[in-house]
Amino acid sequence: AFNHEAGAVLVADLGATHSRLAVSDLAGTLLAEVAEEVDIGMGPEPVLEWVRERFDSLLRGVGRKHAAVRGIGVGVPGPVDFSLGMPVNPPIMPGWDGFSVRDWFTAHWDVPVLVDNDVNIMALGEHRAHWRNREHLLFVKVGTGIGCGIVADGHIHRGAQGAAGDIGHVRIAGHDDVVCRCGNIGCLEAVAGGRALAERLAEA
Repeated sequence: AFNHEAGAVLVADLGATHSRLAVSDLAGTLLAEVAEEVDIGMGPEPVLEWVRERFDSLLRGVGRKHAAVRGIGVGVPGPVDFSLGMPVNPPIMPGWDGFSVRDWFTAHWDVPVLVDNDVNIMALGEHRAHWRNREHLLFVKVGTGIGCGIVADGHIHRGAQGAAGDIGHVRIAGHDDVVCRCGNIGCLEAVAGGRALAERLAEA
């Protein structure tokens, strides 16, 4: 039988303004999780150190040692070069471009580290958990920003630069007066994302 208690997996879902971190056993059963606000704009070193501290706290909370970790998964809110584990020109992640998240974690844990766009990970999880018999799936996330994960022929489609599904920065006609955080104008995210909706409600 498979011993699902033979180790632990650490996971972090990093958003623009919030995060959710968890530890699971090897069967994917959630052992503990925590959700907290964190500003991705602080840059990679401060944010990842913050994540590491919470990983250590989660492990202590479930009685697992540092050596029990068998793998780490990290989702970030921007395009990712999956093969290198680093963000590539992320519109809302200043200072993260070309920073190897994977190498940063492997310097602390000698385990496999997977880094991907957060919505790609959500799409993969949704497909595996609920829609395995479907070849194709689009998973749209609307939060502070807007993104889309694409499952094609049962596999995540990332695109040549890791930006497939980055619909939040597609320009929307008729909104040339709206400036996005990425510096462009009329982006879908700047018009219909959570931050944009909150700002319009505040004005009203």
